[in-house]
Amino acid sequence: MAATLDDLRHVVRTCPIIDNHAHNLLRPHQLRTSDFLTITTEAGGEALLDTPKSLAHLRAAKQLRKLYDLPVDADWQAIVKKRDDLLLEDADALTRKCFEGIHTVLIDDGLGDPGDFENYHWHSKFTTSPAKRIVRIEAVAASILSTLHQQGKLPEGISVADEEACSLAWLTFVTAFEQAIISAIEAEEVVGFKSVICYRTGLDVEVGRDVEVSERGLKSFRRHFLPTAEAKQFRVQSKGLCDALVISTCKLIAASASQTGKAKPIQFHTGLGDNDISIIDSNPGLLQPLIKTYPAVPIVLLHSAYPYTREAGYLATVYRNCFLDIGEIFPMVARHGQETIIRQALELTPTSKLLWSTDGHLQAETYWLANVQGREGLEKIIVEFVENGDLTIAAASTAVRDILFENSNRLYHLGLKLQDHNEATAKAESRHTDVSVAS
Repeated sequence: MAATLDDLRHVVRTCPIIDNHAHNLLRPHQLRTSDFLTITTEAGGEALLDTPKSLAHLRAAKQLRKLYDLPVDADWQAIVKKRDDLLLEDADALTRKCFEGIHTVLIDDGLGDPGDFENYHWHSKFTTSPAKRIVRIEAVAASILSTLHQQGKLPEGISVADEEACSLAWLTFVTAFEQAIISAIEAEEVVGFKSVICYRTGLDVEVGRDVEVSERGLKSFRRHFLPTAEAKQFRVQSKGLCDALVISTCKLIAASASQTGKAKPIQFHTGLGDNDISIIDSNPGLLQPLIKTYPAVPIVLLHSAYPYTREAGYLATVYRNCFLDIGEIFPMVARHGQETIIRQALELTPTSKLLWSTDGHLQAETYWLANVQGREGLEKIIVEFVENGDLTIAAASTAVRDILFENSNRLYHLGLKLQDHNEATAKAESRHTDVSVAS
């Protein structure tokens, strides 16, 4: 029997998801004190007050009423209260419901104070396959620099003027950083890396000869980082230093790939962010020299690069080592905007170069809203393409499975199988049925 559009819709609605970029959930003591308004916006402070008037918020509120089994006219206060009640009653049950359909999640665990967040492997109890880790390189650097300070190995005060002392500290730091990256490359639980250089100094990474990169890094380290290092809690945010970290990581990934035949990807925050970002410097087009310089290094452009989706799609099309992640726009962007972004991503980019993510963070509902809205948008667009004759049903079904599962499975060398998820789901449903019958 020939496949139908209903069969295609079923694929979109039920295909398991490999969430290639997300973050840890908050621990219970932090969950009820976090501002739930942030689930649909990057706004903060006074700007957050206008969020309830956004289309993204109003749509999410409607969907949360359904998730929490509330009346359609329940206001935001009622939604938040019901959520608090559910967290007190059984937080794991709510999280499990929000993670439905996720086969595994790749977690960037460098978001904040580890004491406030669940460990990345804690999330595995809600997924079919164990969660894996994405290492944020700026967090690694900050941790090393803090340790060196505690050991008295970082110049401070008038010692910053001592060029020899600064050069020695720089060499010590770089050696420790590269060893940490090598260890992460070799670690089985680590499947990739992440850079937030977009937030710190922008995506215009200045590539060059090793000696040039090192000299710029040392100059930045001595003039811009060391004088305020302790006051800024060793946050890495000076250009030469940030560039050196990215380039060093790419070099080590490339070296490992030449030895093992496998390269762990590095993800870059691009586009959409809070007011700590320069929207001009978040254009992924600025990464073109880096992408071109390291062809053996898989580079993932995160967050749909919104509002630069077309630029990101272009890069993912013309460079074999570049991939576009369709994430964060669910639920941060209104429905019509999400559909436009999906269309833009598919204008030029092969479906084999598109990855799926939720950018889930802090609250489990961010995962749920992202996947519910994402599936809705993908279904509408992919069915439209079939109806217009752009795709056959078979080709469209393959594209959906690739985007939601197979592309990330291959890129991150996960070795997972779709049938494993289906079998696990069937067993879980069988156990649930048996319990219901017995009761």
